[in-house]
Amino acid sequence: MSRAPLIPRDQRSTVLPLLGVGVAIGAGLYYLGSLRHSVLEAVLLVLLAAVVLALVPWALTRTGAVAERAYWASTPRQESTPPSAMDYRLIRLRRDLRDAIERDDRTDAIQPLLREITAERLRSIHDIDLDAEPERAQAAVDPNLWRYLTTAPSGTRRRNRAMLHTAIEGIEKL
Repeated sequence: MSRAPLIPRDQRSTVLPLLGVGVAIGAGLYYLGSLRHSVLEAVLLVLLAAVVLALVPWALTRTGAVAERAYWASTPRQESTPPSAMDYRLIRLRRDLRDAIERDDRTDAIQPLLREITAERLRSIHDIDLDAEPERAQAAVDPNLWRYLTTAPSGTRRRNRAMLHTAIEGIEKL
């Protein structure tokens, strides 16, 4: 049974010269007096440092194949657009939607907002004023959306998730 060598043949051309460089640097440091140890300790220290120096590139090439490349520079489009998580309107909308669906102690802040968005869409796309022309507006919008817009929620009870979903879908259809 043949065993694979510890250091592959293609890596030996990198490891062996670095081993030599490590030994040469260690010998130079000992000669200059920077290594104030006995000869045996200095030789062991230099050999250990040379082996580490030689094996670091080998280890990096073995693990580098599975590492993901990191991109530190962003594209100009990413720099020009603020992240949506920082938009206070979206943060408020997420909070209000969560409160409307999950909490029993808050008044509904979503229905007036959805009514405002519907009025804006009707005005810009269909040239219909929601408040001045309710008959034309009713004909232009989905019946489920119209029911949601005309029946203002009362109290602080939880809102129906399905009703909110169909109302938002109705606005998207405009």
